[in-house]
Amino acid sequence: MVRLITTPRILAAFDAIPSDRRSHLDLPDTLSLDAPISHAQLIRLARYVRTESTSLSLPREDCSLNALLRGTKLYIPPPPPKPTPTPEYLASKARLLAAAEADAYRRMTNPTPLTGPSGPSPIFATHAPTPADEPDADASPETLTPSLVLNIFLSVLITGFSVYWALTSFPTPEQLTTAVASLWGGGRAVNRPSSSRAGTSEAVRVLLSLFAALGVGVAEVLIYAIYWHKAGEARKRERKMRERKEVVGSEVLSGRPDHRIQDGGEVAAAAEKEEIWGRGANGGLRRRVRERWEQDQMQTRGESPE
Repeated sequence: MVRLITTPRILAAFDAIPSDRRSHLDLPDTLSLDAPISHAQLIRLARYVRTESTSLSLPREDCSLNALLRGTKLYIPPPPPKPTPTPEYLASKARLLAAAEADAYRRMTNPTPLTGPSGPSPIFATHAPTPADEPDADASPETLTPSLVLNIFLSVLITGFSVYWALTSFPTPEQLTTAVASLWGGGRAVNRPSSSRAGTSEAVRVLLSLFAALGVGVAEVLIYAIYWHKAGEARKRERKMRERKEVVGSEVLSGRPDHRIQDGGEVAAAAEKEEIWGRGANGGLRRRVRERWEQDQMQTRGESPE
């Protein structure tokens, strides 16, 4: 139901209607300025004042529906008042505020040390995963997916149909026919006429097709089982590997660039050796990044890389 705001023109037409006719027109008993009035009530009010304009001493132009609608707006009711907070809500709010204030005071009295200009750069901070971040050793990411089951099923089905078609389309060797027929007959010798050499019986073809399909299925299952086993062993070995660094010698920043101090003596910088072992081939990602950085430094200084 559309409700409109009462304007002075609507209020004047409403006041001109007698009180006994308001209930007949389903109008409210009282109406004030800016009070809500429905659109249906406004239509009944306009019809009544237009027919009774002479007796109500109202101008004819002010009795139409367009005149009454001029200047009005949709009535939007005010939002409902907020509910009164319960004692449980107030207690929880006070507890949270107290905890926040205590935390702020703790951070103010024990500030976190910031990295200064003389401190180590964040790029040299270790990013090695913690044991909590590493995946579970017992969890296997390879699962029996529908595509794997469909692959094995299609291999078995196609192999069986292919063997059956080959046995049907091409002549079968006599030795294979005799061997399968003897197995099918329970070990008894089966005397086949000479005309049977052109092919095998229906039962033998179905049996050979079934054996070939089962063999392919067992072979694929074994291959996938071996793959899962080797993949699991590789993951375990990779998880047990830990990055190990060994730095021989130390640089003297204030000394000459071609010399360094090691164990109390001065030795050539060319004898410096740094070995970095990490995960992956060729020492892992950190070694490759360091080698690329050294090559860029050499190119910047105009030296040729070794």
